[in-house]
Parts: sequence; C-alpha cells; structure tokens
Amino acid sequence: MASIREIAKRAGVAVATVSRVINHHPHVADETRSKVQAVIDKLGYVPNQIARDLSLGKTYKIGVVIPHTRHPYFNHLIEGLLDAAKDSDYQLVFMPSNYSEELEKSYLGQLRRRAIDGLIFTSHALSLEQIAHYHDYGQIVMTEPLNKESPLSSAYIERLSAYTSLFQSFKSQGYGEVVLLFSRNSPISATYQEGIAAYQAVYDKQVPRTFGKIDNYQDGYRLAQELIKTSQTQLILATSDDVAAGIQQAYLDQKAPLPSLIGQENMLTSQLLKIPTIDHKGYQLGKILFETALSQERQETKLSSEIIWR
Repeated sequence: MASIREIAKRAGVAVATVSRVINHHPHVADETRSKVQAVIDKLGYVPNQIARDLSLGKTYKIGVVIPHTRHPYFNHLIEGLLDAAKDSDYQLVFMPSNYSEELEKSYLGQLRRRAIDGLIFTSHALSLEQIAHYHDYGQIVMTEPLNKESPLSSAYIERLSAYTSLFQSFKSQGYGEVVLLFSRNSPISATYQEGIAAYQAVYDKQVPRTFGKIDNYQDGYRLAQELIKTSQTQLILATSDDVAAGIQQAYLDQKAPLPSLIGQENMLTSQLLKIPTIDHKGYQLGKILFETALSQERQETKLSSEIIWR
C-alpha cells in the first residue's frame, strides 16, 4: 500500500503538505491540493484511521451507553441522538450494558484510552462517584439531575412535577389502590425515585404497590392476568403506552372490570386507544444529549414531562 512519503515524492511536495491535504487543512493552495489529491486517487491511498485520529487529537466518535431497547423511552432517545448526529462529523458508538457494572467500566476505559471523545450514559448501574473519576478523559453526560459539585454534565427529564400533578388528580377523584409499574423497580433508578417521591408526597407517605421489569405489551398482558386474580385495582400507571395496551387487552379478554389506565411515552398506541399518557420528551432529550457531549464545558439542561389527557 502507498505511503504518505511516496505520495509526496510523486506529487513533488513535502510530506507535511500531503498530511494537510489528507486532513483537509485550509492552508493549502488549490493547485497543490488538486495535484496531491490526483496522486492519492491514482495510488488508491486510504489514511490509517488510528494514526489520523492521533494526529487530530480526536476520534469524532461519541459513545452511548444504553441498557437495552426493550422500552420505548430508549428508542426515542436513540432517534433523537441519530438525528442530531447525522448533520455533524461525529459517529455514534452504541454500547449495550444491560446494567452490567463491568461493561460500564469497560466503556469508561475506552474513554480513558481516547478511543472515543465523549460518553453519554442514558442510564447506569455504576454510582455517579465511580463515573465521575473518569471526567478528566472527556465529556461525560448523564440523564439525571446532579449536584453542583459534580464535574459531570447532564441533560434530563424532570418527571416529578408531572407525576405529582397526576397523583393529585387521582386522589381528588377518590381512587383507592394505585399500582405503579417500572422498567427498573429499584431506588437506583431516577424514574423510580421520582415516581415514589411524588406518590408519597400526595398520599401521605403511603407505600404504593409496584412491579418492575414491565417493558412491553406482553409484560403488561401477563401482569394484568395476575392483577385480575389477586386485587381490586382501580388505577394503573403503566411503564409505557404499549404496556397499557397489553393490560387493557388482558382485562377485556377476561371480561373483568377495566381499571383506569395511564400510559407513558406518548406513542401511537395511546392515540389509537385514547389512553392518557405522559410524554417524557425522549426524542428532544436525545438531541440535547448529543450537543452536550460535544461541548467542552460542564452543562446541565432540564426538560419537563407533560401529561396528555385523552
């Protein structure tokens, strides 16, 4: 394969000039650029990407740690990230984690080794303190509020206000048992924290009935079959609109009294079935996350969830 030195020799220019042409440096005469490019094309020269990254000091790659794509929230995030990246010079590197701390550490290691320029955590298993140890190696963006002392950046959805308003509406209508569904039924989840905090603020610290790992239509259908047998549930806050659809269908199939349903993520499903939902603005958040990852400064951006009554 041809080398930069051979190209320089054939074009009659310095090796540094060839390097500037390859890296699209502006300070090269048009005639010289054309001459060098002609030799590059004739020899079929392809730059070594690793060497080029080292010379530029950038990889033009942003890592995106994503636990799974079973929930529409993450799909909306991905759509926003992709749309934001397509008009840039950057590539997105999707890094599946399934909430594995070891995998998350390996992705942080890639940031430390300069294999990527920045890292976006759409969710995480590692503690914020563990992640913050790597902030010197590149921009790290989280999707939750951070304290002012944290060196990490964030762009996140503020769900607490929407959840509080929703539960206040439930209480005023006299609903008894409210079942809350989560993708991750754990205090480490920011969504869980906000959901439980809002519920207990409205229902005088009462502990709600919750279920986790409810991500899709089938999960909702299976859970509803159990709820029909074991409780007189009056209202269910589903993890997504598809989950709400699965719950609704199970009750209809069993000819059981249908509880009130609230979905999440503002999907086509809730529009078609006229199910109220909460829009968590995942697509908009994805676009902001990408722009934040390109910044050299610490940033924090907040979006707010919106209840959509149908």
